[in-house]
Amino acid sequence: MNTAMHTTRHFARLGICAVAFLILVSACQRDADPTAALAWAYPHGPTSTFGQPLGAGPFHVPGSTLVLSRAQVEEASGPIDWHPQDHPPAPPVVRGPGRAALTPCAECHLLNGAGFPASADLTGLPADYIIEQVMAFRSGARRSTARGQPNTAEMIKVAKAVSPAELRQAAEYFARLPRSRWVKVVESATVPRTYPDKYGWLNLAPGGGTEPIGDRLVEVSENLPRMMIGDDHVMLIDYAPPGAIGRGRRVVMTGGGAGVPCQSCHGRRLGGVGAVPPIAGRPGGYLARTLWDIRTGARSNPGVAPMKAVSKGLSPAEIRDVSAYLASLRS
Repeated sequence: MNTAMHTTRHFARLGICAVAFLILVSACQRDADPTAALAWAYPHGPTSTFGQPLGAGPFHVPGSTLVLSRAQVEEASGPIDWHPQDHPPAPPVVRGPGRAALTPCAECHLLNGAGFPASADLTGLPADYIIEQVMAFRSGARRSTARGQPNTAEMIKVAKAVSPAELRQAAEYFARLPRSRWVKVVESATVPRTYPDKYGWLNLAPGGGTEPIGDRLVEVSENLPRMMIGDDHVMLIDYAPPGAIGRGRRVVMTGGGAGVPCQSCHGRRLGGVGAVPPIAGRPGGYLARTLWDIRTGARSNPGVAPMKAVSKGLSPAEIRDVSAYLASLRS
């Protein structure tokens, strides 16, 4: 074989190998988990505690005068209103029973708007902001960075089914609700043992025990069985690594790597300005997912555009610490 032909074939083989390598790298990138750097904020397991059999009853919760049998709890046509004194009358789109195609808002966000560990705290958000977010779910401009999130799929389904009038009623209801403190932040090197639920929250592990917190923020319900039957007075507990609140405060005040202090848009007390939402006192898990979803492009509606550069300027550790600090504030 002459030298020229040998050289040509050698480079041809190198070219084929290079193309194959690039295809492999591209496939790996497509298959890479975009939540990996902030995996603790997107818990997802194969099974759920949701829908598991209730106890024998009767059921009551602290601060409520209601006492309900197991049948009354299981056959309720919508979320149980344990604390009607806390809120104005809710429209059917919020409380149910509504149209068959439409899950009542309070099934996931509760009647006081505080929500489950995996759903948004809607209390006191500007009505127009809520409407924009629901329309973003409808258009595809808002989804979750995590693939196959059941709660996101449910929200997209609701967004496509709700009418403009129903959406406005729900948004104005949640916007009028007074802010209360339903999240508590605890700094600790060890946390209760947990396992991920299918619907995006953490369940306490059977048998109890503790484990190192590592680089996570660990969010659990103070009493998940009560929350499951609609008790909207149940607190969330956000466990954060020692020093997280102080580090987060410094980033919020200075902007950290992003260079934009949070007060410049969200107001001096982080209680929101106009259509810009309040962020003080909201659950850390949701705040972290919000920042990461904006960073990855999972949320791309116009209202979050100013946060794009901010989210990209924060490291995963800074996002954790900022979320812990904001959750620790009184709203």
